[in-house]
Amino acid sequence: MNPDFNYSEVPATFLHCLNKQCKHSAKCMRYLVTAYVPDNYPVISTVNPNYFSSHKESCPYFMADKKKRFALGITHLLDNVPHKEALGIKRELMAELNRTTYYRCYRKERLLKPKEQEYIRQLFLKRGIKEEPVYDEYVEQYEW
Repeated sequence: MNPDFNYSEVPATFLHCLNKQCKHSAKCMRYLVTAYVPDNYPVISTVNPNYFSSHKESCPYFMADKKKRFALGITHLLDNVPHKEALGIKRELMAELNRTTYYRCYRKERLLKPKEQEYIRQLFLKRGIKEEPVYDEYVEQYEW
């Protein structure tokens, strides 16, 4: 985790972990983020410390301290796709994301998560398009 981490990026509903005895704590976002909680936050959500006594080896709440690559903007996503296929891909994308979310992604108001990017890649392959989907830009950040 970067020393210049900004805690304001953490969603209010994010689940924290205070278990420093956990063998995964050095690489777990839920534990590492607790060092950045500002003094003016009187309450944070945490995993029950007693829960871990039964899960010593693996933790279902483990979250790797690793940024992911999000796509921003899909204005050129279908530029090099045949028109007939582009219409089908757009229709399926709107069905998967919903119309509002599709256009928010198009206008760069919402990032496309890695799983959504994979879904789009699979749509391309399903329609016989071997080129990788083209996004306007990429952003590296944590997936909360």
